[in-house]
Amino acid sequence: MVDGIENFIITLYAKGMSNSDIEKQIREVYDFNVSTSTISRITDKITNDIVTWQNRPLEPVYLIT
Repeated sequence: MVDGIENFIITLYAKGMSNSDIEKQIREVYDFNVSTSTISRITDKITNDIVTWQNRPLEPVYLIT
């Protein structure tokens, strides 16, 4: 269950939800309380990956089909 909640938190975070919005969503969907500090600790685990992805080199042109 813990892995499922962590994945759910990361998914919501990736969609742009704030920690407090994620907390509310988990309470509504799972009837389970997770503090915003716990959510922050979980999302902090992927911060380096996010920064790396944001700073990746881009191709000059992308083909759209």
